[in-house]
Amino acid sequence: MDEFSLAKRPPSAPTGAKRNWPDDDEALLELSADGKTSRAENYWCLKDAFEGVQILGATGSGKSSGSGQALAKAFMESNLGGLVLTAKNDEVLSWKRFAKAAGRESELLIVGPDSPHRFNFLRYELKRPGTGAGHTENLVNLFCSVLEAAERKQGQGGGQDAYWQRTLKQLLRNAIDLAVLALDDIDLPSLYRIITSAPRSTEEAENPDWQKKSACFALLEVATAKTKDKGRANDLELTRDFWLREFPSLAPETRSVIVSTFTSMADCFLRGLLRDLFCTDLTFTPEDTFNGKIIILNLPVKEFNELGQFAQVLFKFIWQRAVERRISADMSREAAQAAARPVFLWADESQFFVNSYDALFQSTARSSRACTVYLTQNLPSYFSAFGGQNSRSDAESFLGNLQTKIFHANGDPTTNNWAADSIGKTRQATFYGGLNEGMAKGGTMSQNAGGSMVVEYVVQPQEFTMLRTGGPESEYLVDSIIFQGGRRWLATKKGEPVAQNFIRHVFSQKS
Repeated sequence: MDEFSLAKRPPSAPTGAKRNWPDDDEALLELSADGKTSRAENYWCLKDAFEGVQILGATGSGKSSGSGQALAKAFMESNLGGLVLTAKNDEVLSWKRFAKAAGRESELLIVGPDSPHRFNFLRYELKRPGTGAGHTENLVNLFCSVLEAAERKQGQGGGQDAYWQRTLKQLLRNAIDLAVLALDDIDLPSLYRIITSAPRSTEEAENPDWQKKSACFALLEVATAKTKDKGRANDLELTRDFWLREFPSLAPETRSVIVSTFTSMADCFLRGLLRDLFCTDLTFTPEDTFNGKIIILNLPVKEFNELGQFAQVLFKFIWQRAVERRISADMSREAAQAAARPVFLWADESQFFVNSYDALFQSTARSSRACTVYLTQNLPSYFSAFGGQNSRSDAESFLGNLQTKIFHANGDPTTNNWAADSIGKTRQATFYGGLNEGMAKGGTMSQNAGGSMVVEYVVQPQEFTMLRTGGPESEYLVDSIIFQGGRRWLATKKGEPVAQNFIRHVFSQKS
């Protein structure tokens, strides 16, 4: 693919692919409250998927092979495009099996160390579709998101941290402008050479020996010779002043901290696997999923550890931003339904991939026609992933934007109590009675009875500990309790349909 051709695409193009996906009201799953009766009121549709899904269940509960498998097959059979993040080594094999069953093997785009696919993320942001492409500040913010992915520092800032963040952004802003002005291109190795070869004093900036050896100075000279546009000439003047006057005038300790903040993060992306995948060529883009491709990042965390985590969080963030801008503000919902293929984001063991941007993305995912499906064991795994003093509130805020919650067997009290609280409590009648026999002479027998109204969980927390987990001992059947905010499900009690805010459903593990 010619990466420069990306800029020629219409900025709001939902891709123009031939319509071969279901309407938003068509059922993806036919859920049944009793395992037999299928009611239209209990169908789970594409419009429900747009509101997000969180699947919770202990290890071995059947969440991946039960509800997870059912959703993955539904997405594949409905011709959705998607992005799959991987934590375990066998996940690619599962998706290959789903694709083969749906006749979509040719649409898999598997990215890994043995694949030819490459994604130069800075070049993509420079040349991508849309009027915001190439803006320096967007490039700076993208780079800072990589820093967050690498350091997992959510919920921090203010005071001294805010100062260092501002100075780091200033450093990046001027390095990016210099690379673009001189090279009409950008990549991480170029930024590294600019920053590490910058002058460390005003005397060095004027030294001819430094000027002969410095990549920073050489690019300043190239940019000066090339820049004729008046607007860009102003950018060049600011950039030149920064590198030859302001930067070398900083206190050595301040300059050292700023530079080391950049180089320590960039280091892992400048060598080995991450360099090959993210700092060389541009052979695929997030927009490929809008045409039906399923991008699978075959960099499982269990195999590649932090490298796999950084790479996947980086691409996920870029993909989310591409999804958010793909439908123009003036496009009606009906036009978007006809022209914009639904896409999905899939993450098993999602605690490895969740970050602060997910809540923002999910808040507008419906208008972007994006389905998020996250699977994890329990709530504490999210509390740990978010970190910081507000980890619980941040995690619960994120989970609040995933409207469908599918609960499988779990032994974690925090998760089970949260699940019971999500479904809620009702006033329930309790009755008691007794029979007493008098012991005195001529004793008589008496009866007493009574009752009271108490507020109790609709589904008790202990019920989540007793759900079936599949396997041969359960005839490969996996129990689940499903809650969806604002949804009224129909169950049958004593032969009569009854509306309730949750539904019990049994998923089969058999393909």
